[in-house]
Amino acid sequence: MATKKAVSSKKKPSTTKKPVAKKAAASKKNDAPVIVEQEIVEIVAPAAVETNSEIDDAPFAKMTVSEKLMALKPGALIAEFIGTFVLAAVVLNLAQNKNFGVLGISFALAALVMIFGSISGAHLNPAITIASYVNRKTDGVKTVAYILVQILGAVLAFVVMHALFTANFDNSVLAALTSQGYGESVKQAGGLVEFAKQNNTTVDAIAKTLGVSNFTDVSIAGGQGWTTFFAEVIGSIVFGLGVGFAFFQKNKSKIETGLAFGLGLLGGLVVGGSVVVLNPAVACALGAFTKGAMFGESAGTFWLALAVYALGTTVGMTIGVTIYRFIFKDAVRK
Repeated sequence: MATKKAVSSKKKPSTTKKPVAKKAAASKKNDAPVIVEQEIVEIVAPAAVETNSEIDDAPFAKMTVSEKLMALKPGALIAEFIGTFVLAAVVLNLAQNKNFGVLGISFALAALVMIFGSISGAHLNPAITIASYVNRKTDGVKTVAYILVQILGAVLAFVVMHALFTANFDNSVLAALTSQGYGESVKQAGGLVEFAKQNNTTVDAIAKTLGVSNFTDVSIAGGQGWTTFFAEVIGSIVFGLGVGFAFFQKNKSKIETGLAFGLGLLGGLVVGGSVVVLNPAVACALGAFTKGAMFGESAGTFWLALAVYALGTTVGMTIGVTIYRFIFKDAVRK
């Protein structure tokens, strides 16, 4: 009898615990969605705000000159050289194209920034490099090195494109004359040069009459004075706003960076008008090998125009980048 009572006493507590366990489980099930909802609101929402409102405004690390020289990456310098070479070549080919020249140059820059941006930052422009230095994104040693290779790349582009153009220039003029019905007259005269002499003119003059562009016509010496300077400044400010986005906006993709550069340049070229260049390295290349330009009779015109373009672009670019930095920094301030 004692054993039976012991067994029955053990069974009673077990029956009373089961309903309690079920209630606890049910209460947990009912409370679970509320807890999960609160966690989503508290964690996800602040993260989204931080991602969209951060500015990449950290200055470059302080180093000695020797450390900065050692930190220079040959790959970055090569990228700047090649990128500026390609950009200058595109400008030389499309600068006089009234149909799609501005668009072609702008999208070429966008593509180059996407390609070389992760290697060197893809400045491809001394004015951008100087603006980067003023805004503490590039140190002095890298600034000087970048500017040197950018100028070398642009000048080499001029040499190569000038050689290619000169080789095909006479053929272009001859084709234009033939289309106008003068093909037989050129043959009878003994060639294009003799045909020009017989008509008391030059090949360049014939080309201009027929609308065949002369490579040396793409020259920065065409625009002078304060009008050109202010056009260059205003166009560079617009361009600089796009560059500022690329410099200071965090969590951007390569495509966004490339489009910021390219569309910024497009806006600057449209606002500045036909006289602007918006790149001192390209401006240097455009006039560097014009006959007698640097040290001949037209030296004064050349150096004045070069100074206007170089100074105007640098001032405008620095203003545009700096404006974007401060307005964006103010917008994300908490």
